[in-house]
Amino acid sequence: KAANASMDGAGRLIITANRISNEYAEVVGTVPGTEDILNRCSECQFTSARLKTARKLGFQYGRIEARIKMPQGVGTWPAFWMLGGDLLDGVPWPECGEIDIMEFRGDIPDRSTSAIHGPTTPKGAGLGAAFLTYAPLSDGFHTYAIEWKKNGIDFIVDGSITGSYSSLDTGARGWVYNQEFFLILNLAMGGTYAGEYIDPAINQAQLSVDYIRYYSINGVGKVIKH
Repeated sequence: KAANASMDGAGRLIITANRISNEYAEVVGTVPGTEDILNRCSECQFTSARLKTARKLGFQYGRIEARIKMPQGVGTWPAFWMLGGDLLDGVPWPECGEIDIMEFRGDIPDRSTSAIHGPTTPKGAGLGAAFLTYAPLSDGFHTYAIEWKKNGIDFIVDGSITGSYSSLDTGARGWVYNQEFFLILNLAMGGTYAGEYIDPAINQAQLSVDYIRYYSINGVGKVIKH
C-alpha cells in the first residue's frame, strides 16, 4: 500500500509493515481498508510497501548504493535489488537476470546477503556472498552497494567488498547483466527466504532508508528515463 511508505521528517524513507490480522485471520486494529484486503486475501497478516523504478528509471553499469537500517524481528525480509528490464518484455525469471544488492532475514539479525541470479545459476540460490557483523543490523545504518561493470559485479558493504562475480562464474550464456535493470526496494514479512515463520509479537516493523545514490564509474554507466 502507498500509505506504508512515508518520509520521517528528517529526509529518510520509512517502509512500514503493519499487522492487520493474526494467524487465525482475525482482524487486528482499525487500519483503513483492512477488511477489503482480507476479503481478497484471507491469509494476509500484514500490509507493507514495495517501491520500484520499472518503466520510470533504468540503470546500466555504475555504482548504486543505499544507506539502510534494518527492521527488527523474526520474519522480516527487506531487500534492495534489481531485475533485468527485459522481464517487462516477457523474458521470464531467472533468464532476465536478478541482482540482489541486499537481502536480510530477521532470524539472522547480524547478517545480510547479496547475490546474482541468471539462466545458469542455481534457481532459488544464485551465486552470492554474505556480510557478517557482531551486532544486529537493526542497531544502526549500513551502506550496501554494487559496482557494476560490463565484465563484473562487486558487492560492497560499508566500503568492503563481500563478493565479486563475472562471466567466468556464470558462463557466457549466463552473463545477462549487460542490459538495463530496474531497482526495487521492499519490506516483506514471512516467505521462504525468511523461514516462513513470523514472530506473533510483531505488530509493526520498519525499514529505514537514509539515501539511495547512483554514480557512473570512470564515466561509464547511465540512468535511462522512460
